[in-house]
Amino acid sequence: MKITDLKFLAIALLAVTFSFTLNSCSDDDDDKKGEEVNYTLSLASEDDALLELPTDQLVDTVVHITTNAPAELIKVEAVENNGSWCTAKVLNNTTISVKAGIHTESNDRTATFKITVPGAEPVEFTITQLGTDTQNTITLSGVPMVNDIYSYTAPYKDGAPFSFIIKTNAARWNIEIEDYNDWDDSYIPWYSINKTSGRSGETVEIQFTQANETGMMRNIMLNISAGTAEPVSISIMQNPKLATEITVWDADWETTIANNTLLSFNASDISTSRVEYGIEANGSIDVAICTAGTSNPITEEESWLNASYGIYGNVVISPKSANTTGADRKLDVVLKGGDKELFRIPVVQKAN
Repeated sequence: MKITDLKFLAIALLAVTFSFTLNSCSDDDDDKKGEEVNYTLSLASEDDALLELPTDQLVDTVVHITTNAPAELIKVEAVENNGSWCTAKVLNNTTISVKAGIHTESNDRTATFKITVPGAEPVEFTITQLGTDTQNTITLSGVPMVNDIYSYTAPYKDGAPFSFIIKTNAARWNIEIEDYNDWDDSYIPWYSINKTSGRSGETVEIQFTQANETGMMRNIMLNISAGTAEPVSISIMQNPKLATEITVWDADWETTIANNTLLSFNASDISTSRVEYGIEANGSIDVAICTAGTSNPITEEESWLNASYGIYGNVVISPKSANTTGADRKLDVVLKGGDKELFRIPVVQKAN
């Protein structure tokens, strides 16, 4: 066989191989094109099914969806839209943008939109724009109320996150934080908050990032506002570490006082006859007035004695009035770390 014949044979074989390869690829592509894609569609949050907007124009409202369809296959159309005052468009395959004009009438107005993708059940969402006569409101869920005040107290360390839900018919709510401990540049907040602005139905979560080793209660105030609604406040506190050790000093912080050292007042002494003790403790202490020789506390109304723990680490003790009973009267001031007694000061007010 000639060399030219061999070259012709090699070229022929290559042509057959290339043709087979093209046919195989073409067949594979045809098979893929014939496959049916099962698209899914749902609202990312049921809260997006019903949204309320204020009377003013709003430009940043979005509805979140969950789908495996590409954005070009997602359609959104009005089902009910009086006067076309509200528009919606697809931003991407997770987000629908909603815009509304200014509403000057007294009654609320609504618009409903339908989202579709091929092969999936459509989903709908409804926009309500409040009329000028609608008053905004704020309601909280998950927040304890103590003495008619929203309040939550965390333990001094290892506190679980505190979360609550804000609901409002305004477009958005906002939180302003008042931190009473933030008084110098070196201060590091003992908490973190996941959001200070949001829409109705969203959850606020507060993490307690530091143990409270200060010996004093820590406190912040969350002031929540939403449109024209009456603002709502939540007091968030963190208990201090309870004291396990205590040293009691005289008022000049020069001499330590022994446990069970008697404090005596004259019969004519009144509230201006104050005696102060300096307190050095490794945590928080409570002051209780007890029946002499017992751990039984008495109420303020029952007591002839005042005793309080000041913010400067001192305990102040004084009689409420002169003793006109004709007999000595006795009580004990007990300093405690939680339920544990740390120090006792017997107090007597002499008779006339």
